[in-house]
Amino acid sequence: MDILTRLQQFIDSDRLTTQADQLAVASRDESTLDPVSPLAVVWPRDSAEISRIIIECRETQTPVTTRGAGSALEGSTIPSRQGLVLDLSRWTNIIEFFTDDLQITVEPGIIYDHLNNKLKDEGLFFPPAPGGSGDIATIGGMVSTNASGIYSVKYGGTREYVLQLEIVTGTGEIMKIGSRATKRSSGYNLVDLIAGSEGTLAIITAITLRLAGLPEGSRQSAFIFRDNVSAARAVSEMARYGLDLAAVEFLDSAVVSALNKLNDYGLDESPCLFLEFHGPEEALKANEELAGSICAELGGKPLILADGQRPWEIRHYATDAIKHLKSGYDIIRNDVAFPISKLPEMVGFCHDEADKASLIIHTFGHVGMGLLHALILARRSDKTEWQHGIELSDKIIKRTIELGGTISGEHGIGLGHKNLFELEHGRAVQLMRQIKKQFDPDNILNPGKIFDM
Repeated sequence: MDILTRLQQFIDSDRLTTQADQLAVASRDESTLDPVSPLAVVWPRDSAEISRIIIECRETQTPVTTRGAGSALEGSTIPSRQGLVLDLSRWTNIIEFFTDDLQITVEPGIIYDHLNNKLKDEGLFFPPAPGGSGDIATIGGMVSTNASGIYSVKYGGTREYVLQLEIVTGTGEIMKIGSRATKRSSGYNLVDLIAGSEGTLAIITAITLRLAGLPEGSRQSAFIFRDNVSAARAVSEMARYGLDLAAVEFLDSAVVSALNKLNDYGLDESPCLFLEFHGPEEALKANEELAGSICAELGGKPLILADGQRPWEIRHYATDAIKHLKSGYDIIRNDVAFPISKLPEMVGFCHDEADKASLIIHTFGHVGMGLLHALILARRSDKTEWQHGIELSDKIIKRTIELGGTISGEHGIGLGHKNLFELEHGRAVQLMRQIKKQFDPDNILNPGKIFDM
């Protein structure tokens, strides 16, 4: 029997579809990579059903890609041709809340903002806010890519908060890995291995997270600079002084201009930094004053926002503003990360190389942790321009690796940048292939992502 006939024997017809419109939705993510239509989409009921699905797919050698909100940016949720999509977007429940331990177990489809809205009544939150996608990003997807966000400079990325996972491997085995202990020295850390594996090792079916208490107080401020490199230098200086920042976001002048065009914010179209501090009032005041003096030394001036404007609401629309800036243009993106001292050099490098290639580039990101988004606009219809855009992105990534950085700080590799993966990891890629075989001996879980077997 083929895979569809097998699945129809135990999956209700309203939870399995081959309808063209549903396949089209599942064929793409938020990247600009080409869509691939799957054979079918399944909405599984529980872990046991996923296990049976995987066993059937293994016997028929059917590829399986797990999907949540479909907000991935590097093609990690684009399915394989003639493959199956497991859609977990309906898995949105809180399984158990351990309030005394500041822990919670959730299903993978729960959305980041929805989770935090439920936690705030208990004075808690899950900190790694995923930039402008908190209203759509699922916790399962965040674990899958080890996502980070605006508060990661103070609180860390997703991986730091994952204590325990329930997973289904490529053989259909259901297992729990990790524990609810916040510190452990028992065996290999398989939880950290799954976090960031982009669905290539196992399907995540339950997640136990540690949580943080809401800060006693917070302050936000913003500064504009005469040029991009000065703004970047201010960030590296703040890091050098050990300033206790909850968040620091950099927007270059091109991003600010795009934001003005999108929502008419009326901002001065200069490079800027958005800062946030957490803690008691005395600490907030001291940190804000030190940040202000560092910015002033590098030519920074306070940015006064209009009534009702908030820095993070403006930052939320950065990618949308770039996406809609020029009709007929698409985004070629990357999310490189590097030692914080290299930020001024990398910002300058991105803009210098874009100027040489006569391409439009926008740089912004969670720069307090050395993470920079360099988004290039180019026309697919102009094959030469599009190729030059890809070459520029690759050049930025290669320079990052030369400086001791990484291809991806938060979005993962997926299909988007796997061509350069071995350049970063060298012979370790072969070890990763061996690990993949242990979890997924038949290479049916999200095959072709991160690296080829």
